[in-house]
Amino acid sequence: MFLSYAREDTDAARRIAEALRAFGVEAWFDQSELRGGDTWDAKIRGQIRACTLFLPIVSAQTQARAEGYFRREWKLAVERTNDMAAGVAFIVPVVIDDTPEGEAAVPDEFMRVQWTRLAHGVPTPQFVEQLKRLLEAPRKAAPATRPAHGIGANLDSELSRPTVRDEGVTSPGSGVGRVFRARPIWIVGAVGLVLLGIVGWKLVHRSSDSVPPPEPAARHPASARGDAGRGSAPPAVATPALGEKSIAVLPFANLSTEKENESFADGVHDDIITNLVKIRDLKVISRTSVMAYRTGERNLKKIAADLGVATVLEGSVRRAGSKVKVTAQLIDARTDAHLWAESYDGELTDIFALQAKLAQQIAGALKATLTPGERTAMERRPTQNSEAHDLYLRARAMHLDRGERGAPADFERVIAFYQQAISRDPSFALAHAQVAQVHSVMYWFGFLDPTVARADRMKAAVDAAVRLAPDQPETRIAQGAYYYRVKLDWNRALTEFRAAEAGLPNDAQLSFWLAITLRRLGRLSEALASFERSVALNPRDLASVTNHVNFLPYFRRWTATIDAATKHLAFFPAERELLLDRAGAQFGLDGEREALARATEALPSLPSDPSGLGDRYLAALVRADLAAADRALADSKLALIPGLGSVVDEPVALHRAAVAFLRGDAAAARRFADDAIAFFRNRHWNPRQKAWVRMAVATADAWAGRSAEAIREAEAAIADMTAQDTFGAVVVRPSLGSVYLAAGRRDDALAVLREMLTGPCSLSPNYIRLHPLWSRLKDDPRFEEILKAAKPL
Repeated sequence: MFLSYAREDTDAARRIAEALRAFGVEAWFDQSELRGGDTWDAKIRGQIRACTLFLPIVSAQTQARAEGYFRREWKLAVERTNDMAAGVAFIVPVVIDDTPEGEAAVPDEFMRVQWTRLAHGVPTPQFVEQLKRLLEAPRKAAPATRPAHGIGANLDSELSRPTVRDEGVTSPGSGVGRVFRARPIWIVGAVGLVLLGIVGWKLVHRSSDSVPPPEPAARHPASARGDAGRGSAPPAVATPALGEKSIAVLPFANLSTEKENESFADGVHDDIITNLVKIRDLKVISRTSVMAYRTGERNLKKIAADLGVATVLEGSVRRAGSKVKVTAQLIDARTDAHLWAESYDGELTDIFALQAKLAQQIAGALKATLTPGERTAMERRPTQNSEAHDLYLRARAMHLDRGERGAPADFERVIAFYQQAISRDPSFALAHAQVAQVHSVMYWFGFLDPTVARADRMKAAVDAAVRLAPDQPETRIAQGAYYYRVKLDWNRALTEFRAAEAGLPNDAQLSFWLAITLRRLGRLSEALASFERSVALNPRDLASVTNHVNFLPYFRRWTATIDAATKHLAFFPAERELLLDRAGAQFGLDGEREALARATEALPSLPSDPSGLGDRYLAALVRADLAAADRALADSKLALIPGLGSVVDEPVALHRAAVAFLRGDAAAARRFADDAIAFFRNRHWNPRQKAWVRMAVATADAWAGRSAEAIREAEAAIADMTAQDTFGAVVVRPSLGSVYLAAGRRDDALAVLREMLTGPCSLSPNYIRLHPLWSRLKDDPRFEEILKAAKPL
């Protein structure tokens, strides 16, 4: 698919391209400003000849320009239709504002088809699906009654429906990537603040035990520069519009007399959500986000607004012996109108049929299309054994509440309950799949159990699930987690997650898995769209929110970062990462050094650093006060600093070596660097950490003055990372530049800087100007030329 647009409409074109790529559609979207010339013209002609669909973007900007390269593209596309059979869909005009069709300065051929209108260039799911159908349709002539010459054939009126932007911007359901013990999720770096070019300034965040009610979010002051000189945050990409078919299922009240039935009520609630997320035509908020409303007074209108939905489901569960009663009511939260209510009585053995019937009736009340396959998936019984189901529900409740936080004993307890369920019913495939997920957490997070034995236990659980239910989406997710976390095979993991998506199209956890996998593969625009989708389905999940906000700086979208962080701080007001992200992005816009230093000092303290020594150290670096930085590091209460992308922790000695190097104290730099190297070499690191550790050792050698060893190891680390983890290579690339700078290799450092600022990178030009190493290049005219050329991606 070829997107043709005026350069003033680049942001809208990018949003459309990202949405299409997120749904597996290849979109050719050029971002170069260097248009024109014979080579460029030949490239454009080739792309237009080769594309399946041509999307011209029409706007007030194209109206205002009587000349422009986009008009040549339009003519080339029209010329190609002369060689096409009648009825072949090819040109699909897209209008991104209120430009009237009758007055549009477009080729006559564009007027032969109904136009698609996308407000601000925000794609709707219907738009994407219709384009996919056109791409997948046979390329043959259609009956003569259809529009001729490939001009928008087969588009229906749904493409032209206006959409309301869904403001939800969040992430994963079951907290894939949550934090433990104040250790960070894998978020790699932070908002252009990379400590001395070798480690992320991103300090570890705390997970909130409770989520306070949101307050109105204060927006940042307008900047004259904007994102590299323009604009506000782009709208969310391809998230479902707020409408009648969006729902939040609030926690069900447990009306049973026995307290132990609490997990049963939670299980019914979770199963209803799971059934609803199987319906592609719905937007369903994740369990993680709705559990914040388990207690306290419920203001349904406010809850719906917070979660970005139109309707809310409330209910209760009463269990007495072998009998169970479930009541539910569906409410339009905007008007407080009761749309549907029902009460179900039955035997405990009928619970699966009851839950399936409930979900189907909810879908009917929302006028959602329910396919035969979705109906079959809902009605499938995961086990015939009631006792096994009870044990599974207890394990599942603990699993969901625990997320990925806790000590090894906590996770072993969850596994034990799942195993008891399996012992009652060895054919319980869903239980095997969930056991595999718990093992994956223990293996992935190195301080829990990164052993071969743990990986083998996960593989055994996955194999059992595959043997019993190979096509069940939960099985495919478990397989994907195995390939992601044990084999580090991102491509195979993506294949499994995509397969699961067919059965769980609205699952927030799955959207998050897709996002982090696409990010690992370097498919960043697709990853961002998946993060947006995940956040829309799970707006109260901290891991989702922080991953999304942390990711935006790599596109140099400083304003968008500020807006997103500010929005989520309304729910998580003391969240360190969001506060630091916002401060760093603001610095990317205005370059106010003292404001950044003060914001860093004001961060909430970490449990591992109650005195705030790490924050004082960072603030001192921002102020270029190396003596104060060293004093903070010299305090014995500061032991470790979360380091490179939060994948490895670093000893204070590594940072003291860097500060000593900058102060010109070669002997101290060498002594501290050797201590740091000993730290890294005397620890066990899992396979995914080794390239990160290699880069950390390279930087230590650089501070010690061992330039040849430092360069050799840094280049090898980049090569290892590029082969293993494309995005990891993006994160550590500034470290290679720092090593070159420490070694006096200015030309090599400038080459790295150019690569950083023409591709994804979280460092802002403002930060690089104050960086104690990079700023040494300021006397070279190429330095400022590179910085000024940096643009948002």
